[in-house]
Amino acid sequence: MVASEALQNVMEEQNIWWAEALDLINSMVLKTIKVAHPDKKGHFELLSLFRDEEDDMEFMEKLFRQTIENDAYFETLIGEKTQNWDLERIALIDIILLKMALSEILHFPGIPIKVSINEYIDISKDYSTPKSKIFINGVIDNIVADLKTKGSIAKTGRGLLE
Repeated sequence: MVASEALQNVMEEQNIWWAEALDLINSMVLKTIKVAHPDKKGHFELLSLFRDEEDDMEFMEKLFRQTIENDAYFETLIGEKTQNWDLERIALIDIILLKMALSEILHFPGIPIKVSINEYIDISKDYSTPKSKIFINGVIDNIVADLKTKGSIAKTGRGLLE
């Protein structure tokens, strides 16, 4: 949607990282255009990308809090499964994504395990190295298998789906 070089230059002057949010911006604009009526003239606001921003904010805050509060525990779980890896060579973003995935798996009972794993694999595709998706999938799968054996994962409702 942003083919104009002039617009790109103006946006970059405002914020050099604006292109990072381009997909999000495009989604919001397209969503707004789809519901816009040709008979309505004048000003209208962009629709929210999310259904319930309050719920999304609550989810984000809880995920952040749980990830930070359980950092040492997650570090131990990850360390047990990466003994053959030089921790200095593991991308920091991969460690962060692993911890966030573990937090979501352990502290959000309504989210199925596979949904959490797939989400963090997808995030790694955009923000980490080309091989990170394989690494994250392998480490999380191994940790989840151990946690299931120990009965440490308690899922409810939709979270029970495999």
